[in-house]
Amino acid sequence: MDDHLDDGPAEEASRGLFASLRSLIDRVLAVLQTRGELLSTELEEEVTRLVGMLVWSFAGVFAAIVGLCFVGVAILLAAPANWRVPVAIVFAVAFLGVALAGWLSIRRIARAKPRPFDASLGELDKDLQKLRSKR
Repeated sequence: MDDHLDDGPAEEASRGLFASLRSLIDRVLAVLQTRGELLSTELEEEVTRLVGMLVWSFAGVFAAIVGLCFVGVAILLAAPANWRVPVAIVFAVAFLGVALAGWLSIRRIARAKPRPFDASLGELDKDLQKLRSKR
């Protein structure tokens, strides 16, 4: 029976160790969950940005192709009819203007954000700095 009394402080220390370990695991999981949510939000933003770039790329390329076709038609029709050439040129300039607007929009979207997942990487860097400073 005396052996049972000796196990009391060791058992309490063991429970304290497990409680500390559980608390540490809970904190690590909470940090991972927060970082995962931030990563997910940034991924959504990147997908939205990419879709915008793809739409403007398609519009720009399509407008450039149509514009170049009209330039070609304008050159072919430049012979006798006085009004055919100016109308074809107006259409060509209009489509090329759309292509230019698309290209400028793509450039603006691409420069709007410095790098993907910047906030997540910054938070992880802060976490590492805190962990290193506690040593």
